[in-house]
Amino acid sequence: MDEVGGPWRIVIAGAGYAGLRVALRLAAKLDRGRRVALTLVDRHDYHQLLTEVPRVAGGSRAAGDVRIPLEGVLDERVDFVQATVDGFDFTGRRLLTNAGPLPYTRLVLALGSRPNDFGIPGLAERALTLWSVDDARRVLAAVDAQVAAAVGESDPAEQRRRLTVVIGGAGATGVELAGELAEELPALARRHDLPSGWCKVVLIDASTILSGSSPELIDRAGRILADLGVEVRTGAKVVRATETGFILESGEAIEGGTIVWAGGVKGPDLVAESGLPVGHNGRVKIDRHLRALDHPDIYVAGDLASVTDPETGHALPPTAQIALQQGETVANNLLAEVEGRDLEPFTFLDKGFVVSIGARRGVAEVAGRAVEGRLAQVLKKAIEWEYRQSVKHLRGWSPMAAVVGVPDVQVSPNDLDGAAVHQGIVGTRSSPHTLVVFSTLEPRWSTSCHTDGTVTRSRACRMETPIRGA
Repeated sequence: MDEVGGPWRIVIAGAGYAGLRVALRLAAKLDRGRRVALTLVDRHDYHQLLTEVPRVAGGSRAAGDVRIPLEGVLDERVDFVQATVDGFDFTGRRLLTNAGPLPYTRLVLALGSRPNDFGIPGLAERALTLWSVDDARRVLAAVDAQVAAAVGESDPAEQRRRLTVVIGGAGATGVELAGELAEELPALARRHDLPSGWCKVVLIDASTILSGSSPELIDRAGRILADLGVEVRTGAKVVRATETGFILESGEAIEGGTIVWAGGVKGPDLVAESGLPVGHNGRVKIDRHLRALDHPDIYVAGDLASVTDPETGHALPPTAQIALQQGETVANNLLAEVEGRDLEPFTFLDKGFVVSIGARRGVAEVAGRAVEGRLAQVLKKAIEWEYRQSVKHLRGWSPMAAVVGVPDVQVSPNDLDGAAVHQGIVGTRSSPHTLVVFSTLEPRWSTSCHTDGTVTRSRACRMETPIRGA
């Protein structure tokens, strides 16, 4: 029962990584005898795998492949409302949508983030963004259109400009997009009988690539980008966007046919203007239990939550990994409230970092060490596989965090003896070309990551040899 004796109404706004995790966890854990109504609200009837969006923009994956229909994953206990959030009535405890107001006992705000143009003149009007599947389709269409237009150009300089893609922002999204396009753009040009050597991808950032990562990882990623022919411009601040490119603080113009901004995100304006306490980039300030400050009936999770890393004093970045962990904490705390137990504080467990660069390479930081090449790409595929399984068949285990394993490029065989354990995931070598990943939270299943890039999932056999570190 809620504070006034009625049934609990838990409304979750947003079906991204955090919101969907809250809905699935609560549906799985709530006692069916309790009077609790769960409602999930999103403007789409599908869940987007935002970590795979750069592949859609590069043309290597179809848009439908990175959309998971909600109808196929939601428990019958979750009432899904496809609607747009229009506002909030915090006094009356109602979420306002274009489908009507939704009363709540507890509200979970997991509305994600939006591209941040930082007030740079011309950026919002002239640059494409990459923060949704639809964004990715627009980027792909723009690249295709510029290549087609280059065919009809008589001026070689104009052809080269149209065959150039300029990306502002060299975080994970920008780096992954650059890697995808560096491989796909030349192939597209050749199909139109244009010289592939005229194609160019320029990646710009005011700081460095993958800012916040270790120097070793940054160096490895830089080498891969250079191998792919990407022109990386760091320490280059964008101050204006034009019809044909970016103007840097130095006054230099970087021109291209397709201009993409991936330079950062912020909270939705709707939330920033709601009266909730917001901090840097419009993210909501929260307490240690992930409740909005001065609003104990509102939880915030995912990109929208402003959580400070106690070690650095800086806000945690908006990543899927953090959103999923926050979703777990919010679900646990809602369950604790319903059952009259104490709340748990949110603690971030860093499970590693993986960035794909092109179809076959990437970089990763796993258990405090950097790896690159094919192994990083395989890890990325395994993480996606495990996440898809966790969404479709939630049985008490989490997405794969990190593993160390396949005897592949940049990894010494001496590093692979026995097994590696990190945050609930055990990796063990089963053959020279396969790494089997066991989740210690769900030992009946394993994921096999093969050096040819394929990933398979099967029932796991009992391990006879003790796992070192488990």
